[in-house]
Amino acid sequence: MNVSQKLLSVVKDTVLENRPQQNLMATAIEETLEKGGFLMVEAGTGVGKSFAYLLPAIEHALKNGGPVVVSTHTLNLQEQLFQKDLPLVLKAVSGEGLGTASAILMKGRGNYLSRRRLKMALENNQQMDIEGGEVDLVKIQEWSLNSAEGTLAALPFPVRSEVWGEIKSDPYHCLGSKCATYDTCFFHSTRRRAGGAHLILVNHALLLADLALKMDEAPGVLPHYDVLIVDEAHHLPALATEHLGTSVTLSECMGLVRKLLYTDEKAVGGRKGLFTLMPVAGAGEAVMEFKEAAEDFFTEIGLSAMKSSAVNRAYLLPAETPDIEKIAQPLRKIQALLELAERSATSEEMGLEARGTREECRALVSTLSHILDRAWGEESCYVVEPDANALRRGEVKAASIKAIPLDASSLIREHLLSSVKSVIFTSATLSVGNDFGYFKHALGLDGSDEADRVKTLAVGSPFNFKKQVTLFLPRSMPHPRREEEKYIREVIEYTKASLKHSHGKAFVLFTSNKMMRQVSEAVRPTLDDMKITLLVQGEDGWDRTKLLKVFREDINSVLFGVNSFWEGVDVPGEALSNLIITKLPFQVPEGPLVEARHARLKEQGLEPFQVESLPEAVLRLKQGFGRLIRSATDVGTVTLLDPRVTTERWGRVFLNALPECETVYLSKPGIPEKAAARRR
Repeated sequence: MNVSQKLLSVVKDTVLENRPQQNLMATAIEETLEKGGFLMVEAGTGVGKSFAYLLPAIEHALKNGGPVVVSTHTLNLQEQLFQKDLPLVLKAVSGEGLGTASAILMKGRGNYLSRRRLKMALENNQQMDIEGGEVDLVKIQEWSLNSAEGTLAALPFPVRSEVWGEIKSDPYHCLGSKCATYDTCFFHSTRRRAGGAHLILVNHALLLADLALKMDEAPGVLPHYDVLIVDEAHHLPALATEHLGTSVTLSECMGLVRKLLYTDEKAVGGRKGLFTLMPVAGAGEAVMEFKEAAEDFFTEIGLSAMKSSAVNRAYLLPAETPDIEKIAQPLRKIQALLELAERSATSEEMGLEARGTREECRALVSTLSHILDRAWGEESCYVVEPDANALRRGEVKAASIKAIPLDASSLIREHLLSSVKSVIFTSATLSVGNDFGYFKHALGLDGSDEADRVKTLAVGSPFNFKKQVTLFLPRSMPHPRREEEKYIREVIEYTKASLKHSHGKAFVLFTSNKMMRQVSEAVRPTLDDMKITLLVQGEDGWDRTKLLKVFREDINSVLFGVNSFWEGVDVPGEALSNLIITKLPFQVPEGPLVEARHARLKEQGLEPFQVESLPEAVLRLKQGFGRLIRSATDVGTVTLLDPRVTTERWGRVFLNALPECETVYLSKPGIPEKAAARRR
C-alpha cells in the first residue's frame, strides 16, 4: 500500500478529503525520512499537512525504532495534533502489522507541578495573600490528586506566577530518583514515557531549551532522536535568537529575595522565607544588602542606557556598567549562609531547598558576569530593557539585561541540525516567490556544503482562489510614511465603505496599536449606527481566545487586530468574508538588535532591506492573506490599503507571492457591486 492509499485510510472516517497535494507532500517526506537529509515544504492552506507528516513519521518510528520529535509553535496546533489528528493516524497504522505506536505530549519542565515542593510549601504554611486574591495551596493539592498531567495549563483555576514558582518542578530543587515522590512525579513520569514513545510532540520553546542545555553540555530534557519535524517552521529562526540568548531580570532578583526572607504575618498561616524556616546568623542583613544592590544596579544601568529622550523597547548595554561586585558580593555571602543552612537542615527536603537556592545564586552571578563582560564578543547584542511600569510612573529603571545572538543560524546548524539524520520543515509560508533562500539562510543551510542535503517543495493550496477571492487595490492612496495623516484618513474612509458593504464579517489587520486605536475610534460611531459590533484587540481586557469566540458567534461583528491575528486564526464560513490589510507588515527597523544585525549585513556587502526586511514582510503578508479562505466553500474579498505594492518597484514581490485571484483597482472608497457579490 503506497502513501496515498494509506492517507485515504486515515481520512475515510472523517469529513476530510484526500488531496493530491497532500499525497505529494507525504511521499516527499517518506523519501527524506528513509534516505536522510533536510526537506523544506511550503504547504498552502487546505493541504492537510499534519496528516502528510504524521503518517510517514509514525511508520518510520515503528520500522526503525527511536522517537520522532514533532515541534510546533502554537498551543492550538499542538492540541489539534494530539487530540484530533494523531488518534486517527495511530488507528490507521495499527492495522499494518508494524506494532502499536505510542505518542506523548511534552512541555517545558517549569510547566509541571512538583509534588514534593507542594508538600513542603503546605507543611511550612506557605499560603500567600497576593494582590488580586488569596491563593490556597490546598486547592492545588486536591486537584493534583486526580490530575493526569499535573501541568499549569491543566489547572481549572488561575494561579499567580509567584505561587507557581514555589511549587513547580525545576532542576535546582530536584532529588531525582532519591525523591519519595519520584515514581509519581509528573515531570519524571512524562520523561520516562517519552523515552519509550514513537512520537514526541513538543513546542519550539522546549525544543530550543533542550538545545540550550545540550550546548552547555548539560543533560537535555528530550531523549536522543534522529528525526525532527518542525511545523510552523517560519517561527524557528526568530525564536532561536530569543531562546539561545541569556538574561538577568530585576524580577528574578526580587523573587530570590522573597524566597529567602519573605515573611507576611497578614497572609493566612503566614508565608515564611527559607531563612525564616532555617535561621542563620547574618542572613537577613545579607539578603537586604543584595536587595538594595539589585535595585541600585538596575536603576543605575537603566539611567546610563536610557540617555536618549526617545522611549524604546530596548537600549544598547552602556560601555561603562555598574560594578558587578555590588551584587556578586552579597550573593556570595548568601551562598555561604545557605551552605551552613544545608548542613544544619532538619530534613533532606529542607537541605535540598538550601542547596538548590545556592545553585540559583551561583548561576545568577555567572550569567550576570557573562553579560557585563560581553563574553560572547561581537556575535551577540547586549541590551538593556526598560521597566515599562516604572516609566509610566515617571521613573527610569531597567527590567532586564540580555545577551542575544545576532545570528542564530550557525547555532541551529551546528548544535541542532548536525546531530539528526532527517529534518522536515513545513509551514504555509517558507518561500518568497517559490524561492526558499531566505529560510535556508536563517537556518544556516545556504552553504555549498549543505546543498546536496537540502531539498525544497512548494505545494499549492487545493482551493480555487480565482473563484473564491477578489483582491482590491486602491489606485491613489497617500504614502503611509511620507503622508501619514492623509493616509490614515483614507484608510478610515475605505474601512467604513468596506465594512458597510460586508455589514461586518471582517478582520482588519494593523501593524501598530497606535494606528489601530486611531481607526477604531473614527469608525466606531458609523458601526454603532449600523448595529455592527466592533471588537478591538487589547480593549476590555479580553484575550485572543475570547475575542475570537465573540467574533465567531456574532456574524455581523468586526475584529481589529495586530501581531497575533495575522496568523493562526481559523474562522471558516460567512463569519469572515472581508479582510482588510491596512499596511504592509514591515518590521520597524529600530532597536539595538535590529540595528546591529543590519550593520553586520552591510559589513558583508548586503542590503538589509533586500535580504531581511523585504522577505520577512512578504512572509508575514502571506500569513495575513491566509486568514480569509479556510475551506473550499469560503468566498470573500481582501483589500490591501498600502499603495506601495503598486508604486514601488519592489511592490510586485508582494503581489507575486499571493495566490492568483481576481484583482480590482479602486479609484475611490467603495466596492463595485459585482465584486461585492463575491461575499454573498
